[in-house]
Amino acid sequence: MCLYCSKCDEALASPLPHTAFTSSSVFSNGYAAGYAKLNRRGGAGGWSPLDSDHYQWLQVDLGSRKQVSAIATQGRYSSSDWTTRYRLLYSDTGRNWKPYHQDGNIWSNMRAGFEGF
Repeated sequence: MCLYCSKCDEALASPLPHTAFTSSSVFSNGYAAGYAKLNRRGGAGGWSPLDSDHYQWLQVDLGSRKQVSAIATQGRYSSSDWTTRYRLLYSDTGRNWKPYHQDGNIWSNMRAGFEGF
C-alpha cells in the first residue's frame, strides 16, 4: 500500500515504522501488517491475513492529519496474492470511522476484474 499527500509526490506510508500498521489478523509473523508497503521484500513480501478472516482490514496510522491524494496497492512479492477490492475509511481518533465519499457516494475500489476484499 502506498499513500501520497496532495501537495507533494512523496509517499506517506513507506517511511512509517511497522508499528504504524495494524490489521484484523496475520497469517504468520512474516506476513505482519508492517510489511504492507509498496516495493518491499521484507518478511514474506507483504501483509497476509488468516484465510479464515472474512472481515479483513488493514489500518495505517499516519501520525497526524494528512490529505491523501492517491492510494496504490500491489500483490505480495513473489506470490499470486493481491488485493482485488477494498473500501476506504478514515478517522482522526482511530475509533470513529467514516467512509470516504466521492461525488456524494461512498467510494470503494470495485473496478472490473476486482472481486473480493
